[in-house]
Amino acid sequence: MKKIWAILSAAVIALIAVIFRRKQSQRTEVVEEPPDDKSAKVATKIIKDDLKEELDRIESATTGDSPADDLADLGNARRR
Repeated sequence: MKKIWAILSAAVIALIAVIFRRKQSQRTEVVEEPPDDKSAKVATKIIKDDLKEELDRIESATTGDSPADDLADLGNARRR
């Protein structure tokens, strides 16, 4: 009699585990994108524009007649 109850309880626990696992696998996680942040877009655009200006200055300084003097002038201007 004790063996029957043990087998029956093990079967019930196994059935509950199967049902629980099936419900877990059927869940789909919904990933929501963050809201559009206009201030971040504006800040990113300003940073990219400033970087482009700085790179253009450096490029023109390195391709000029005296790159060492031009780069030194850029470094001194930045230090001030």
